[in-house]
Amino acid sequence: MKLTKTFFQNKPTLTLAQDLLGKVITYKSPAGVISGIINETEIYIQTDEASHTFGGKITKKNKTMFEEGGHLYVYFTYGMYYCMNIVSEKSGFGSGVLIRSVIPYKGEDLMIKNRNYTKKNLKDLSNGPAKVTMSFGIDKNFDGINLLSKDSNIYLEDIDYKPEKILTSPRIGISKAKEKLWRFYFLK
Repeated sequence: MKLTKTFFQNKPTLTLAQDLLGKVITYKSPAGVISGIINETEIYIQTDEASHTFGGKITKKNKTMFEEGGHLYVYFTYGMYYCMNIVSEKSGFGSGVLIRSVIPYKGEDLMIKNRNYTKKNLKDLSNGPAKVTMSFGIDKNFDGINLLSKDSNIYLEDIDYKPEKILTSPRIGISKAKEKLWRFYFLK
């Protein structure tokens, strides 16, 4: 079942990041359907020094993060990779949930092709934020897409997958606000 606006309404980013675990992100690409079970997230909000939206300053790069919850925020990082966040909370408050990892669910062959993946061990196929976007074929052109639109070819689904135990830790790869336990994940 596709997730709707009610899934996002009045839900703090901290809660949303945990509620997204076990949900599926699906992309109906021109080559076929690709989907993955979200198994790792991190949160970034405008009161957080590690966030692109820190201090509430809107820029050309981060403006999507200030949209209403349910939009896709895609950005370029390290001069070579794309990462994606699912925007959260109300319009005007810059916040989102970084999708750090997914477990391949459908279209694994397309994910492998998109990544030019040659390893035999598939556990590394989509276990990092840039690996997720590469395996789905997501780039800056996806920035701003409303995942909740009935016409969107990329959306979120609930397949009634319930993680047994949600773990938390500090976020990965940041230089500020490193002490916050805002990374959520479950082990397969």
